[in-house]
Amino acid sequence: MVGQRTRYSLAQFLALQEVSVLIVLLRKYGVHNHSLYPGQLLIGLEQTLVGLDDSVVLLILKEVVGTQSNLRAAVTPKTRFDERMHDLTQCLLLDGYIVQDKRLLQTDPSITDAPPVDDDLIIALRNSGAPTREAIIAKINDSAEAFRASPPDYNAALTNARIALETLAVDVAADVASQQASNASYNPAKWGEVIAFLRNSGEITVEEEKGLAGVFGFLSPGAHRPIGIPQSQMTRLGRSLALNLCWFLLHNRLARRTT
Repeated sequence: MVGQRTRYSLAQFLALQEVSVLIVLLRKYGVHNHSLYPGQLLIGLEQTLVGLDDSVVLLILKEVVGTQSNLRAAVTPKTRFDERMHDLTQCLLLDGYIVQDKRLLQTDPSITDAPPVDDDLIIALRNSGAPTREAIIAKINDSAEAFRASPPDYNAALTNARIALETLAVDVAADVASQQASNASYNPAKWGEVIAFLRNSGEITVEEEKGLAGVFGFLSPGAHRPIGIPQSQMTRLGRSLALNLCWFLLHNRLARRTT
């Protein structure tokens, strides 16, 4: 699926073009219900793209990617096009799509019907009672911003994802501890003690503890050196693992609260 961040980035990118070009582009893929006017072009694009089916957005994206030279020729100065294209490309990569040889390719076959992990997790966090949910969301967004930066800061992208995971695990541990009759004995500043406490409390299994420990180690500085794999894709992998584990910890805790 195409995430909200990518749709906003696409709106910013398309806003560089003439209104007539955009109207024809949308009509080409069956989009006739839009409100595109020169004075409010960006808002009109944002409202239109957010409501479109993923299949239609992907068709538009494929044409954009395949006709970059033509679209770039209409923009002055060219740096405006290049900056917006970089942002769109990085947003797509976060969603699991890579731009290569003027083609939009799927890097992960499992993403077709799954909502982007950022969107799903942020919604779940906002609906939860996690004490530091806004701080966790801020770190998730900081991770995405570092990934999208020009040039990208892949270390910061992973570091912020790791902090989000660590912060949520500490929140979960505190919630588990509050429901225990005896005082919990673990140091919330030490990752190993936090996940060991979760395992000892029955919140997670031994295998899940190993998974959390392994991903945390993968996200640590210097531990994700790619061999034959682009750093951007290795970073996306690590970031996705971290956010998926955040999703697991959150929903696992919510499910246990109701049982």
